[in-house]
Amino acid sequence: MQERKLLIIGSSANLADQPPVEPVLAMWPAGERPAVETAPLHECTGTGGNALPADIGVAWLVLDAADSTACELIAQFQERRVPVMLTRADECRAIGATCHSGAVVAPPEAPPVALCGMLRALWSQSELLAEMSSEMRLLSAHRGGLCEQIDKMDEELRMAAQLQREFLPSSVPALEGVAANVLYRPAGYVSGDIYDVMRLDEDHLGFFVADAVGHGVPAALLTVSIKRSLCTKQIDPVWPARYRLVPPGEVLSRLNGDLITMQAGRIRTATAAYALLNCRTRRLDIARAGHPFPMLLKRNGRTVTLEPDGAMLGVFPDAGFDVQRITLEEGDRLLMYSDGFEVAFRSKPVDQGGPMSHAYVEAFEQLRRGRPDEAIAWLEGQLDRQMGSLNQLDDLTAVLISIGAPESGGGTHAHAAPRAGVLSSEVALNR
Repeated sequence: MQERKLLIIGSSANLADQPPVEPVLAMWPAGERPAVETAPLHECTGTGGNALPADIGVAWLVLDAADSTACELIAQFQERRVPVMLTRADECRAIGATCHSGAVVAPPEAPPVALCGMLRALWSQSELLAEMSSEMRLLSAHRGGLCEQIDKMDEELRMAAQLQREFLPSSVPALEGVAANVLYRPAGYVSGDIYDVMRLDEDHLGFFVADAVGHGVPAALLTVSIKRSLCTKQIDPVWPARYRLVPPGEVLSRLNGDLITMQAGRIRTATAAYALLNCRTRRLDIARAGHPFPMLLKRNGRTVTLEPDGAMLGVFPDAGFDVQRITLEEGDRLLMYSDGFEVAFRSKPVDQGGPMSHAYVEAFEQLRRGRPDEAIAWLEGQLDRQMGSLNQLDDLTAVLISIGAPESGGGTHAHAAPRAGVLSSEVALNR
């Protein structure tokens, strides 16, 4: 490493005629004194700093009077992260004051021991400043490459999000006075939640919601695998219609087996719920695998929690999944949702020890009122009003299944249009 120097710049070439210089240097112990180089002011200005030595540790400007070129020179030193001490004959500021955005003032009438102490203090910090300057140059050189990598990652995440959305239904089918409205709000680019609403034949609709354990890209990739493995309809020549609808318990059992098969030493788990609805008879069969209990919102104001038993997917190879059968009535609504709502409605953020709240249940119970699309829009508005909604902690998915014609008014309505993440289908194809 090149030896650093103390550069003294004066108004004239003969610095010995300027009083502070020799007495101050004499106060510096000879064994610790750095190499000193002197130069007149006119030789150091007007060249953009190119005439300045590259190995300057500290610069001391000793001037007869104010000089505009001195300001330019100080700016050059500051750009190179070189400490500057300024001694000027007509200086009116106190010793130790700063001027020109950082140069330390050292009046010529100050005691030489004080000026020497200031100069030695600047010298002791010059090596640290030189190291910091070198690191800043390296960071600046790498910043461009880092920004390029971040932009590339951002583009890849956007592509992953688009790919995941292609596995979601582009529209939500309606059949025999039964319709579904969906709220789907990922916490980031990609989601650990996935859902599907399927028209299986002329009488049946299938409703599926799954939540992969974890967050980010790994969870999103798992949801794609789950969606690809989902089998709700099977060709079977034995059946009169040449196909059979796979019962919900069997659907989850197959998913569980596929998830365990593809683990390859790494456990991958998810929760899920699948419901099969005969839209003509209104009979609903539903099974769940460790997923939050679906809620049946009766038109008369009663709320029924559906609790078929079933473990998480990907844990137990021989797990069984119970099926609960109910008959829906005109005006009933069934809600299937992911567990992100439990943290979305906390009174305090999780990192502040916010307790679990049942406010989300209270919000869900309001979804029985108004038109289904308005109910879902209202729910999204409630989410926007929660503490920390701009930094959503978990993915949110809700599928609201409505039986019968939508109500035309009354109840609670949304006051804002649904976001792009909200899908809906109006009740159609009534027979």
